[in-house]
Amino acid sequence: MKKYRRICAVLMAILLTAGLAAGCTKEERPVEVKREKVTLWYYWSQSYSKKELAYLVDSFNRSQDRIEVTTQYVPDEDFKKRLALSMADGNMPDLALVDSSDFKYFHAMEPFVDLTDEIDGIEEYLPAVKEACTIDGRMMGLPYGMNCTALFYNKEILKNSGEEVPETWDELYETAVRLSTDTHCGFAMPALQSEESVYSFLPLLWSMGGSVDQLDSPQSREAFHFLRKLTQADAMSRQTINLTSGDLIRQFVEGNIAMMVNSTTMIDSVRAINPALEYGVTALPAAGDGTRISVLGGEVFGVTKGGHQEEAIEFLKYISDKDRMEEYMERSSYMAPRADVLENQYKEDSLKRSMIELTKSARTREFSVEWPYISIVITDTMEAEIIGEKDEDEIFLDAAERMKDIREGER
Repeated sequence: MKKYRRICAVLMAILLTAGLAAGCTKEERPVEVKREKVTLWYYWSQSYSKKELAYLVDSFNRSQDRIEVTTQYVPDEDFKKRLALSMADGNMPDLALVDSSDFKYFHAMEPFVDLTDEIDGIEEYLPAVKEACTIDGRMMGLPYGMNCTALFYNKEILKNSGEEVPETWDELYETAVRLSTDTHCGFAMPALQSEESVYSFLPLLWSMGGSVDQLDSPQSREAFHFLRKLTQADAMSRQTINLTSGDLIRQFVEGNIAMMVNSTTMIDSVRAINPALEYGVTALPAAGDGTRISVLGGEVFGVTKGGHQEEAIEFLKYISDKDRMEEYMERSSYMAPRADVLENQYKEDSLKRSMIELTKSARTREFSVEWPYISIVITDTMEAEIIGEKDEDEIFLDAAERMKDIREGER
């Protein structure tokens, strides 16, 4: 019996010792790595563009544990003002995705970081897209993608009306008038005070021989008067002065618009909203000499100077990788800014592939510090012509005087 009690005492001692040892063992906890936060501002409103940007950001964040990129959407109509104010008060985002035509304006306010020696394969980027962000021979931004203006048309409406796709602007006017009914307008283009409206109007201005520096010339007057003619004939709604490109897409998909000028990036929006819609996308109408003109557009990433510029550059290195760009550009509605990616893009999508041809003859907007002010003059003149209440001589005299002031630095 004594032997049994000794065995029990030994076992109890062993158990108590084990319990004490277990109680003294520290619980191991994973070490949390504090990531550097990088903020990115953008103005894309279309869901497919937002989705693609979110995918790129998420895949970058998961690819490493040092940096976390977060995005903030700023509506297009507020973007310029918000970014300009942030630069003025020194509270800028680390990255900004800006319209290519606005890049030099923002750079003049607060210089972006020089990326010339940071991005591999920069020599493969097309000259037209690099022009927007090149300052004194240095790449101060990274182009994201390209798009251009095109004519969208509802095949069913044209077919039921016995109409053909117009080849000239005169034909477009006549076709739009005949297509207009109580249920739909024959034609539309964005006319809200934003860069997308200027982007849509410039092909008309240029093809008719007009220019931004001679807004009161007969050729420029003819281009702006074309908008007044359309609205007076009820072939285009005056409500276009309140509608974005995205708004027009929804109207087009619902059958309320027969033809419209819009960006090639909107092809995916049409497909997403109504995959069954029978529509076409083609080059814009020609002027009298047969010349067809489009506008090359796109966005540029700018890195602002500050505590997180190195981390922001790491994100741009990630998305500029050739193999990665081939993957995400194929899913996007943009055309790649790199020639070696663009040449193989959209081979299984005939409609998008055909749009690449339009970029070859597309013109770029003016890349200057003055451009945002010029843009406002153009949209104000568009609006005045569409409303049609002011005398045209007064409209064009005012536009010409404002342009003169801008060029002379008295804006």
